[in-house]
This record gives sequence, structure tokens and C-alpha cells, in this order.
Amino acid sequence: MSPPATNGSTGATGTTTVGTWTIAALHERITGLLSQTFGDELWVEGEILEAFTSGAGHTYLTLADPDAPAVYGHQPQLSVTLWKGQRKLVERRLREAGGNVELTEGIRVRIAGSLLTYSPQSRVQLRMTDVDPEFTLGVLGQQRAEVLAGLQRDGLIGRNATVPMPTLPLRIALITSLGSAAHADARHELEHSGVPFTVLEIDARTQGAQAVGSIISALELAAGLAVDAVLLVRGGGSATDLAAFDDDRLARSVALYGLPVVAGIGHEIDRSIVDEVAHLSAKTPTAAAAALVEQAARSMDLFEELAEAVAVTARRRLERAAASVELCSQRIANRSGRALVLAASRIGDCERRTERSARALLDRSDTILTALDARARIHDPALALSRGWSITRTADGAIVTDASSIDEGRTITTTLARGSIDSVVTSTDPMTPTR
Repeated sequence: MSPPATNGSTGATGTTTVGTWTIAALHERITGLLSQTFGDELWVEGEILEAFTSGAGHTYLTLADPDAPAVYGHQPQLSVTLWKGQRKLVERRLREAGGNVELTEGIRVRIAGSLLTYSPQSRVQLRMTDVDPEFTLGVLGQQRAEVLAGLQRDGLIGRNATVPMPTLPLRIALITSLGSAAHADARHELEHSGVPFTVLEIDARTQGAQAVGSIISALELAAGLAVDAVLLVRGGGSATDLAAFDDDRLARSVALYGLPVVAGIGHEIDRSIVDEVAHLSAKTPTAAAAALVEQAARSMDLFEELAEAVAVTARRRLERAAASVELCSQRIANRSGRALVLAASRIGDCERRTERSARALLDRSDTILTALDARARIHDPALALSRGWSITRTADGAIVTDASSIDEGRTITTTLARGSIDSVVTSTDPMTPTR
């Protein structure tokens, strides 16, 4: 196909450019070729990588082909624009699916539109006109079935239920989107229960392509916080809103988690795969929190009953012990009285025997003392002096028993029965002592 003719002109090199396309004409021709090739409308299937609605009410999507080989690290992508005026048809299609499908990140969709170029950014764009909700629901259902089958095959259904729930779970890690209705409902239920919970809140994305990784990271964080249980909650929404809770990675993380996980995902009619693998699942975030309240309250009631039973048993044992002590006291008193009488009798006998023994000992002692006194009298110097004996001492008071020990001229003192005589030795006459 030849380019449209343009007026000839001379360029910087002196050559004449003939038949050159303008940018606008090029885009117009490409759009025409796309229309001729694909028609006014075609259906495209892909996974929503990004979804954004502007303030003007237009929605912009980025679709990717997750099954295609990556090019420079990225799957093939396509820009999609849904104008505000066309959204009514799309929203009606979504309502017809029961509100279970929304155009959110991370889901696979089948959409219709016209293919054209977007000249301001020089790219191919799909102008969206319709959507097939049943395709998305079918994909979700198929993925869910495959995930459940894999979990069942690996024995992970009910695995977390085998993790023991503490008798009194008071430290709770609450994983949810902080500020959401689910967060408020669960927090309100815990705070107004009368149970002294300690709640550690962990923010996580609960919707969109980042939700799975965000929740798994929150679970890993909670594992290091020394909590008794994890409360994982998310409010109601469409099937696509809750798609993260059917993810295989998240389900396996919950199934193999080392702490009991209590799940409250969506409303009464919602049932996710996380509900299937959690330790306990409830229909709503409020009901999930209430389950923990019931567990803790039941344990506290049991503790109170046990405490009362202990108190009653203690009172009864004290009463029996008091009665036993009283009986023992009476027995001791009776036996003590008899023992005291017997002891008094024995003491009287001992007293009489002691008195007799003491009297006999005194008599013997008196006899001995009399004999000793008589002996002492015999050896009394005064008695010897009265018989004419005398005692001679030197000037220093030493008794003289040997005449040879006294020199002539020394003064001696002689003690008589009556008085004493001082003498000066003029001579001595040593004598051999008689035997």
C-alpha cells in the first residue's frame, strides 16, 4: 500500500520527500487496518494487572497474558479504556451475574471492544464495550476446584485445625485492612466482650493482585509476636473481591501455620478456601471475633467454677480439720490429766526417795565430819602448845626445825601456849634426829 501523496519539499540534504505519512494519517490508517482485520468489535481474554477509575468516571485497565512467555521480563499487555458512557452496559452485565464479578486487579476477564490506536501515547488500545461475567466466574470456579483438589491431595484440609487452641487465648493478632468495616466490627466485638484481650493489629491488603502477598507477610509478622491466635477477617464483596482467599499460596500458608487461624471472610453466603483450611471459620468478621470471645469466656467461666470448687473443698477440709483438731485436743486434755496425776504420783515417790537418800547422805557426811574434826583436833598446834610444846621461828617467820640451820647471834622467836619469847642464839647443839 502506497502512502498518500504530499506536496514535495526539499530537505536539508537536498533530496525531495514524496509520499511521506503524517503521524495523524498513520494512526488513522492503522486504526482502519485494525478495524478491517478484527471488525468493529472483538473479544479479548486476559488478567487485569491494573485497574483505575478517574475522577471523570472513565475506567482504565491493563490486561496481561499470564500464560505467554515474558518479553523483557513482562507478559504481553494491552491497554483498555472503558468510557463513562459505556459503563452502564458493563455494570448491567455485572449485576446480571449477581454482583459476583468486579473489574479488579488479579482476575481473569473476557471483554469486548474495538481495537484502535491511541495517538497521544502511540499505542494500541481496546475501547471496551462489553464483558462476559460468566467467563470470570468459570475461571474462578475452575481455579478454586484445582486448588481444593491439590490441598486435599496433600492432606492440608483441616491441618491448621490440629494446632491446639490455647485454653485462654487473650493475645490476638488481628489481620485485616485497617479502617475497613470488617476491622471495626471485629475490634468492637473483642473490646465490648468483657474479656481482657490484647489485640495486635496488622494491616494487610485484602483485595486485588497484592492481597495474597500482603496477607502472607502479615501472617509471618504475627508468628513472631508471641500471640495465642490469629484472627483473619475481611468484609463481604463479590467473588472477584474475595478471590485472594481462594489462592493456593495463601491457603497453604494458613494450613501450615503454627498458630490457630480463625477466619471470618465475607458474609453468610461466602465460603473461601481459607475458610476450608483455617482452624475455625465463621460467617462474618463479627462472628469470627465472637468465636474467640466465646472460647475465652468459656475458659474464664471454667476457671471461676474451678476456683469456687477449690474454695468449697478447702472450706470442707478446714472444717473437718478443725473438728479433728478439737477431738485431738479433747483426747490430749484427757490423756494429759491422767498423765499429770500419774506424774504427780511419781514425783511424790521421787521426792520421798530423794528425802530419804538425802537424809542418809547427810547422816553419813555428819559422821565423817565428826571423825575429821576429831583428827583435826589431834593435830591442832594450840593443843600441842598447851601440853608444853613450843614453836620457834626465825625473824622472817620461818619455822626452825634444825639447830644447825641457825647461826649464832641471830634472833629467834619462840611461841608458847601463852605468849612468845625473843632470844639471841649464843650457841647451837646439832643433834641427830631420833626416829
